[in-house]
Amino acid sequence: MRGGSRGKTTTALLAIGALLSGAAAANSGGGGSSGGLRRKRTGDRKQPRLQQQQHRRLTDTDGSNGVEQELASRFFLPSKAQAELDEIDMRELLYQMNVEMNVEMSMSIMTPAPTPAPTAAPTQSPTFSTAQPSLSTMPTLTNCDNPGTCQNRLLDQIFALSVRMGTVDALSDPSSPQSQARNWIIEECDALIPIDPCTASQLLLNEQRYALAVMYFGLGGDSWNAGANPGLDANAPPGQWMSGLNYCEWGSEISGQGGSFNQLVCDEFGNVLNLNLRNNNLDGPLFQPEYVGPDGLREIVNFRASLNNFIGTIPAEIGQWTKIQNLWFADNQISGTIPTEIGNLAEMGAFLFYKNQIAGTIPTEIGNLNKLTWIDCEENQIVGNIPEEFYSNTDLEEVIVKTNSLSGTISSKIGDLKRLNTFWASFNTLTGTIPDTFGSLANLQELELQSNQLTGRIPSQFGQMGQIDFISVENNQLTGPIPTELFGINLAGLRILYLNNNRLSSAIPNNYGSAPRLKDLWLNDNQLTGTLPIIAEGEFLFLEELLINNNDITGIVDESVCLIRNNTIPGGQLGVFHADCQPPPGGGEPQIQCSCCTACFV
Repeated sequence: MRGGSRGKTTTALLAIGALLSGAAAANSGGGGSSGGLRRKRTGDRKQPRLQQQQHRRLTDTDGSNGVEQELASRFFLPSKAQAELDEIDMRELLYQMNVEMNVEMSMSIMTPAPTPAPTAAPTQSPTFSTAQPSLSTMPTLTNCDNPGTCQNRLLDQIFALSVRMGTVDALSDPSSPQSQARNWIIEECDALIPIDPCTASQLLLNEQRYALAVMYFGLGGDSWNAGANPGLDANAPPGQWMSGLNYCEWGSEISGQGGSFNQLVCDEFGNVLNLNLRNNNLDGPLFQPEYVGPDGLREIVNFRASLNNFIGTIPAEIGQWTKIQNLWFADNQISGTIPTEIGNLAEMGAFLFYKNQIAGTIPTEIGNLNKLTWIDCEENQIVGNIPEEFYSNTDLEEVIVKTNSLSGTISSKIGDLKRLNTFWASFNTLTGTIPDTFGSLANLQELELQSNQLTGRIPSQFGQMGQIDFISVENNQLTGPIPTELFGINLAGLRILYLNNNRLSSAIPNNYGSAPRLKDLWLNDNQLTGTLPIIAEGEFLFLEELLINNNDITGIVDESVCLIRNNTIPGGQLGVFHADCQPPPGGGEPQIQCSCCTACFV
């Protein structure tokens, strides 16, 4: 606590000391009174010098006892003036004062004051002992040589933390992770190498140890795939949680796709930096308040916990992980909304929470994440617009917001995301036109806009996306012709082009065979007309799927197209070729005559 609180508490204690001595003196000197304070009789004791000094300090200020009376009345006396002194619950009053102070202060002011030895001859005016009462509800620290010091200090620390975090009630529930973690921490005082409660560095790091223990008990640690320690064996080898003093050795090394990783990594000072708990059978709430205690997991940089069984919501407290760079909890059962406090995570580079049950809107505060490069919220229940502030994160490289219930339009500010290489916004209810500013995205490789309610034309500026590999705008309400720029030499890397299930019109561009690496070309279910253009030798060498059915295309499929079928010699790669080559049910000629189609439609 700051100096002001420290001074207030000291003054209050001085006041009660003076009050007690004053009351004792008055009773002995005045022969007693019928309405006076009742006291237990003790042996004669000289008034302690410290008490005299305290009394003098209070009275010397203005020559009266007004200060001590006002302070005593405010902090210690009951509301009725005639209340007797032994009716005051001193321990409870001191405890209430301690709650407002930090643990350090509460430890220091509880130290008993020395009491002088009694004189030989008793008197009729007993005095009170100056020893301060110890607290009954919160352990009092003792000398470091005292065997009880370890437990007292740790209990004090955990209790103070619980007061701040609002989890005091959980300590009274034996089944709560907080209660289990506290009991486990206290048992460490009896270990062969116990926690040193008088070393400040160990006591500070103990809060991270407690937070990790809460995580273990709260997420079913005994059933984890890696790191489980069902017997809480203190002598378990490195790689098992809840073993030994050094929690930095709890993380096991795990190998899998993409290489190996360590489950728990600390820095040189013992601060937890990385927690990689993905696919580890974690079962329980995503977050506990203890994770962000004053000396808790505040230094954490990477938290990866996807592919588990998390439940609950994303709490506002997560905004206190201000050093986090990677926050991953995808493929779980998280519900609720994205808290606005997410905007506090200014260092975050990757935010992955796909395949959950998160609802609500994308908060505008997400625009504060100026280091964000990757966000993936696919397969949730998010509604509303993509906020304009979102496009302020100009370092974004991957944006995946598909399979939600997003509405509204795509802002023209999309063109500000110059580093963008992936934009998936399919399977929503987006409306309006496709911004021309997509043409500014020279690094864009994958564009998914399918299954929305987009209208207007396909921008010819798509032809400026020189790195594009995949374009899907199928299942919208797009109109107008197919831009010839989609098949230009500038899009030499384009492999997938899905334009099907729209309202596109006019003929297929004559240069459609110029796309050198095109693999899939889906033009079906539109209103295209004319004939299928011929292709030159050496074109469509990689084409595997060509769908032109359910249009108004007529005529004869040129032999040049049939020569790229995969059943010809030398042949090509075309294995799927759909056209309207089925004769009508009432008889007559088919709409298209095709000798090499793999499936015919009417």
